[in-house]
Amino acid sequence: MSLTAKILLGGGLALLIAVFGYGWHIRTVYAGYVASTDSGDALFPQDILDNYGQQIQDELKRKNVKLAIISRAGQVREKLPKGVMFTHSAFFRRNAAGGYDVYNLYHGEENRLRSTLVTDTSADFLRLLQEKDAGILIPDAATQDLLYAFLESPDYAAVHQPDYSLISNPLDLRWQNCNELMLYAIAAAIWNTPERRLLRDKLAETIIPTELKVSPLKRHFGPMIDERLILDDHGDKVLTTTFGTLTQLFEVTGRLNESYVLVFED
Repeated sequence: MSLTAKILLGGGLALLIAVFGYGWHIRTVYAGYVASTDSGDALFPQDILDNYGQQIQDELKRKNVKLAIISRAGQVREKLPKGVMFTHSAFFRRNAAGGYDVYNLYHGEENRLRSTLVTDTSADFLRLLQEKDAGILIPDAATQDLLYAFLESPDYAAVHQPDYSLISNPLDLRWQNCNELMLYAIAAAIWNTPERRLLRDKLAETIIPTELKVSPLKRHFGPMIDERLILDDHGDKVLTTTFGTLTQLFEVTGRLNESYVLVFED
């Protein structure tokens, strides 16, 4: 083999290694944004998760909350982009026993591009928790009543888009993640319609989605590394839904009671 060929071969291998190494980095960073999954290795043992889940329920019971939005961080905060504190959100709805059922969206493991609506427990919701806190968003009493009824109506399933993307754009109807489902469910209850096109148009007039600062390299290589990183619904800016976006919707519509962070006690 000639020297030129060896140089070209060595350079090609180095480039390939660099691309895949960078790709895994991209996958880690992206996956921390809003990964809607309950699969993976738990950081905390089950008894700790049970304890943290009970602390959320005790907090809601203490305030006589019928329905709240809770968010948790599935990635260590230092790895999250600016403006993102939490990665996964769900509705906590009081049940007949006085506890809370958790309504949320998870993507599948066999087909990670499809999602389903799941009702589970507070400990299940916290299974992939990476930070010892949770975002708590409490609507006013009237809106709690609206959402309480909404979650058991056909309209809840009607606002679900099963085609999944990690960082879906809330102003585009083609894909959805957990936080976007929450956004559309809240909007549907407030504006009394499950029609997603109408909701999109109303949301475009009402909120400013969270912008993620994503470099051209990450936008190019991300979808090659993880099929969930669909970016076709984004223009010049990468826009998504976060805990802050949900809070914003309640604020703008005058329906917010309070929004804060609950730090878990060991």
